[in-house]
Amino acid sequence: MGTTIECLCCGKPFEPTCHIKHQKYCSNECRVKYCNAKRYFGGEMDTCPECGEHVEQTGEPGRWRRFCSDRCRIAYNGKKAQERRNCRERPKQVCPNCGVEFQPAWGNGRSRRFCGDACRLEWWKEYHRANPIDTPAEKKCVCCGRQFNGDRWHGGEYCGRDCYLKTMAQTRQTIICEWCGEEFSALISTNRKYCSFECSVAGRHQPDGPQKARHRIYYHNPEEWRELLQEAERKAEKTYKRGRRVWLVCGVTSMYNGLDGLVGIIQYQLNRNPFDGDIYVFCDVSGTMLKYLDWDGAGFCVAQRRAQSGSYPWPPAEAGSVIEITEKEFEFLKTKSIVPIGQKAKSEKRKKNKKKLQKTSCEKIGENADIA
Repeated sequence: MGTTIECLCCGKPFEPTCHIKHQKYCSNECRVKYCNAKRYFGGEMDTCPECGEHVEQTGEPGRWRRFCSDRCRIAYNGKKAQERRNCRERPKQVCPNCGVEFQPAWGNGRSRRFCGDACRLEWWKEYHRANPIDTPAEKKCVCCGRQFNGDRWHGGEYCGRDCYLKTMAQTRQTIICEWCGEEFSALISTNRKYCSFECSVAGRHQPDGPQKARHRIYYHNPEEWRELLQEAERKAEKTYKRGRRVWLVCGVTSMYNGLDGLVGIIQYQLNRNPFDGDIYVFCDVSGTMLKYLDWDGAGFCVAQRRAQSGSYPWPPAEAGSVIEITEKEFEFLKTKSIVPIGQKAKSEKRKKNKKKLQKTSCEKIGENADIA
């Protein structure tokens, strides 16, 4: 029988396999766990120092888990850091009012000059008595005309904030943008007509064109909305509706482009205004799908059309160029101008079948002549 030794980590007796005098652990796991726990001062094995719960160890070589969770680890380290800060000593100070030396406590970062609030109030009273403030001359409020002390509001021209806000409100006005029709507030002295830089650019470059808010209706209650709508309907009946211009964008356009992508093509590649009210038509690679959009004065309308069979005839021009057609021609293009794909193939099949029939008939005639 060999000698038995108690494991320093788990306390179980074991029989050492080698190094009888130096072996202290029953297994490699106990050795790793105990050695990793050495760096903590006085910590119990597998017990969380914050909440006292049991800590499960993985048993693998590596870092020893001291806390059961990250919340306990953060709380424990925060308390220890606060204790270390409180243990630091601050230099003692002398109160300027009573002359008593005191030890300032740690606060929010400000240094204390007085030993208490009573000394602080007494010292400032004596200071104001020795250094009186010159009373400034009274002023007259610009808004209400009331007399007030000039020291108030740092020597301003108003007796209070209410008068200041009232005066500032009179310098501003509510304006309706001439391009988009949105209401905005601006100073009267600026004489603004547009709510933003984009609207001002569009208004300057298109002074005679259709405005963005020409079809917008402004109302405050349902009755007013109904009256304005009926008036707009009567005006629309009297006016003659002209056909719009349609622009066929030559080349191939990806049908994955949305509204913003098509507007960007019109504005930056074609150098045209997408808000002019015209219809812009785009075609895909196969020619079986069309996508067109137009501006009706209040918003963009995007439509997509796919041919059931065949493809749409598209002008063989260079990419980036446009061809103008009328609205009636565009309607004809959408409904009637479809070229079937299988027409050519069917005609070729018919010709081949005719040739085969002629060959077979000639061969049969020759065979019959040989037999005779």
